[in-house]
Amino acid sequence: SAASDVYKRQIRDLQDRIRRYGIKSGWRSKRGNEIRGILFPVLAAALIIIIMITLSAVEKRKAAEAAAEAEAAARLAEAEAAKAAAEALVDEPFVNILDKNNYELAVTWDGDLKKVTLEEISQNIEEKTGVLESQGYSVSFLLYDLNTGSGISYHPDAEFYSASAIKAPYIAWMVQTYPEAAEEFYEEIENAVMWSSNEDYFTLINNFGKTEFNEWTVRAGSPDIQLSEGSFASVTCRDFTRLWMNIYDFFTSDSETAELIRPLYSGTDESVIHETLGQSYTVYSKGGWSFEGEDSYYTVQNDAGIVMKGEHPYVLTVLSDAYEHLDLLDALVKEIDQAHTELIRQEG
Repeated sequence: SAASDVYKRQIRDLQDRIRRYGIKSGWRSKRGNEIRGILFPVLAAALIIIIMITLSAVEKRKAAEAAAEAEAAARLAEAEAAKAAAEALVDEPFVNILDKNNYELAVTWDGDLKKVTLEEISQNIEEKTGVLESQGYSVSFLLYDLNTGSGISYHPDAEFYSASAIKAPYIAWMVQTYPEAAEEFYEEIENAVMWSSNEDYFTLINNFGKTEFNEWTVRAGSPDIQLSEGSFASVTCRDFTRLWMNIYDFFTSDSETAELIRPLYSGTDESVIHETLGQSYTVYSKGGWSFEGEDSYYTVQNDAGIVMKGEHPYVLTVLSDAYEHLDLLDALVKEIDQAHTELIRQEG
């Protein structure tokens, strides 16, 4: 019947739809499996890469932190080592600079002396002596701290012709031994000390002789300083410093003669010590210079005196053959005084 045929067609249509849906669902499932088969390895690989990158970054950060810590530790160790080196003290017993048995540069201080300070002082002074020596000149010096016996010396036993530097101790001896001479021969003394007049010096020699002066140098601890026939002498820094120590005692005494004579020793002609330090301290000094040709024993530029430096006055003797090279000697004197300042700072 017609109704039965319609019913059958509807059933077949329904069955066709069910079959097509099943085919389509199977294809989707299969496609999904294929996609998942592709994506899973890719995602797994990506995840592994992400994990490796993360781990690498962590390791790099840890390595950087470890390196930074190591660098900081190294800097700290270096700073501590530098501090320890700066505070390290010279492990040597104190020796009075006049008794120091040395030829090259020597530095002594009656108290704690840091190694770094000693090294800096030595380097700076050696630079200045090196300039003189590189130009063919010889130089020696000795600084004696009058309160402590500390000081600085370089070639202290090298012998030089005194030239007119000897006039300073001669006149100091003369007026101590013959106080009346200070007024009677004041003009000759002034000219001999301040302007280094040989004529006036010889006048004093003719009146007071050499014998007693030579005996006085022996008592002062400098027996090798003896006036020659020409009324001058051979001197070393060590011996000449001892004579100036006597002058210091005389100048700082209550002697009226010392009061009269002392001002004449301030601002004397061609004194590198006064020229360099006279504006900072009171300086009593006397230079001596002579030129008899290159390489002559009698060619010298000398100076010696007292520097009244607060609580640490000192005697400084500088002997050289650097005739008329006051600029080089000025630089050396300045450096020696700075070294003395650095030594005083050790007390703090």
